[in-house]
Amino acid sequence: MTRLLIAAILLWSVPTPGSAQPMGEVFETGNRAYFAGDFQQALESYARLSEAGVEDADLSFNLATVHARLGNYGEAIRYFERTLRQRPGDDGAEQGLTAVRTALGRRLAEARGEALVQTRPPFGEALVRPFSQDLLAWLVLAFDVLLFGVLIVRRRLLGETGRLALGIAAPLLGVLLVLAAGGLAIKSGVLIDGHAAIVVARDATTMREGPDPRASARGEAAEGEHARVVDQQGDWVLVRLYGGREGWLPADDVGVI
Repeated sequence: MTRLLIAAILLWSVPTPGSAQPMGEVFETGNRAYFAGDFQQALESYARLSEAGVEDADLSFNLATVHARLGNYGEAIRYFERTLRQRPGDDGAEQGLTAVRTALGRRLAEARGEALVQTRPPFGEALVRPFSQDLLAWLVLAFDVLLFGVLIVRRRLLGETGRLALGIAAPLLGVLLVLAAGGLAIKSGVLIDGHAAIVVARDATTMREGPDPRASARGEAAEGEHARVVDQQGDWVLVRLYGGREGWLPADDVGVI
């Protein structure tokens, strides 16, 4: 409770970079603008906090919501995904994602006559989405301690019944340890190159062979697609889309989650 109180005081008292206005006031300014229907002003206020380095699930959710109101569906997906990383299981963020992807699919269908919208992250990431990275780390530690504790106690037990019970428990704990460690590896991204991102360019953007607008085209990346940013040169990033497609995009067309 003390930490939360200190964090709240700091948010309200610490000024944003280049301004004497406390961060809490900037957040409230954004909220007032949002409820007044001035979504662009709300976005500018929330963006100031994000650019100042504020990492908060409520801020990410508000950014997602205001981007959705402005029709920036790729950015909305990005920030709803970020909300779920910061606060796994958030029902509002899950519902927001569904609504935004539906709206994006409708817009693409009207523009192209068809729409293929990626509705969920890759299978592994979907499995660990309900769990925070901190929780998975604690589970790995707990299962590790329990497993080695069981093995040590089993060696010292003389009774056959107790040794049998611990002999059954040890493999189960081993399986749970492997699952938790695998989930932590997926959640932290150590098994996959680059940073998780979303294509935020309106409708679609052309991937290139190299970091140059004159380079040959390598197909298109659609708004809202999941990607991994694996390299960057200047104002261009090399992205790998799920499914194996890879190419260079302008950095502004991609938003890291």
